[in-house]
Amino acid sequence: MRLPFKNKEETTDEYISVIKELCIIQHEDTWYKDKSHAVLYPDLEDAKKKVAKPHYWILNAIDEYDEADNKEPALLAMAQVVFNTNNYSEKLVAENENIEAKTELAQSLANFAINTKVIAEHMISMDVPKYARLIMDVAEAENLITEWLK
Repeated sequence: MRLPFKNKEETTDEYISVIKELCIIQHEDTWYKDKSHAVLYPDLEDAKKKVAKPHYWILNAIDEYDEADNKEPALLAMAQVVFNTNNYSEKLVAENENIEAKTELAQSLANFAINTKVIAEHMISMDVPKYARLIMDVAEAENLITEWLK
């Protein structure tokens, strides 16, 4: 499942609405194809807790964003889950650095109007898969991200 990243023209609420709808459709498609579930009409909240699939991770992240008082960390987490989902099958376990993935992550976070320093701190953290993580100090990472976003 490849999900769109937020573009600069759409609002965060519009983007979340689109992503949520795509994940719910994926949930419905998966639910009826998965033979391990016996309930014909599933409870979405219960299913999200029991099944570890990318669309559930995203729905959980959206719920956390909706409930958060401080939206920025929750927004970062949600954007990271969408990024991980988009790269899940090919690159999630990759050890090698991937400049394309790094720039894609930086751009997707920047489209949420997140400060470059916050993006740099996030991309250095262990929340980011190794292939997309920046291994440098925050100032260097901030300069590199600024260069990528030009």
